[in-house]
Amino acid sequence: MSYSKKDLKDIKNKLKKENPSFFNNSSIKKQKKSIVKSQPSRKKIVKWNYKVNDVVTCIHSQRIGLIVSDNTYFGRKLEKNYYFVLFGCRVQKYDGSYLRAL
Repeated sequence: MSYSKKDLKDIKNKLKKENPSFFNNSSIKKQKKSIVKSQPSRKKIVKWNYKVNDVVTCIHSQRIGLIVSDNTYFGRKLEKNYYFVLFGCRVQKYDGSYLRAL
């Protein structure tokens, strides 16, 4: 059975009159929540440690290649975790998560 808002308010006022210390515990919970909300959330950033001239293999194609550049290649710029890799006679951009060092 559900209660109306008016009934709940009356019951709450009745509890306050009978036992005022009952509602003192709820203020502690509010303080804990405010502390948790005030902390900024951190983003998890994975940074790969491949360097130029490292020999790597691609997970999907199982090809062996050579890292040519980290972020910039002939004026083209990429995000942090992307690398320009030489596979055969082509230079392609790959995410660091798809590469494995040999």
